[in-house]
Amino acid sequence: MKKYTSGQVVKAEGFISAICFALLATIVCAQWIQAAERNIIVFVTDDESPTLGCYGDHVAVTPAIDAMAADGVVFDNAFATTASCSASRSVILSGLHNHTNGQYGHQHDFHKFASWYDVVSLSLPRALARAEYRTARIGKYHVAPEEVYHFETVLKGNPRNAVQMADASAEVINLKSDKPFFLYFATSDPHRGGGLDEDSSLELK
Repeated sequence: MKKYTSGQVVKAEGFISAICFALLATIVCAQWIQAAERNIIVFVTDDESPTLGCYGDHVAVTPAIDAMAADGVVFDNAFATTASCSASRSVILSGLHNHTNGQYGHQHDFHKFASWYDVVSLSLPRALARAEYRTARIGKYHVAPEEVYHFETVLKGNPRNAVQMADASAEVINLKSDKPFFLYFATSDPHRGGGLDEDSSLELK
């Protein structure tokens, strides 16, 4: 039987450790890549009309949205279920019409409409959390109750400043994790009123 010196054993152990580390790193990287392929970002703009380049508007200058449209899917026959902010958002986040989810109108001020608690099992952030997604939101929320439309992470950002919101979202997007993420990114633009963007230069508004 061949005998090995202590130096050879150490080298062999070091080589094996390096191989194991490389395999582990490969597995972890593969998990990150697989997670990244399943990441979801939902962009919600407020009171948006098809005044976008990707919808054939030759006056609108929307290069970033047009680029996303060119790389994705454009829905030419999609409509909001109701012309009311909270009610419409509740449909997006529950997949149910308002007469089914209970959020008939605005959530704020004296309106105080809210979805029924039994919608919790169908709520998009809740369903994706059960599917091992990291869930986060930033910007305009405007639905209730929080227990139904619960996100694990609530990022701070001026909903009138999409650039600031994007910067704040980096911590979720860039986090190395074997879990994919779901980011709900909701601006207050182009809705009239509702505050001003005082955090960026005029060129970014």
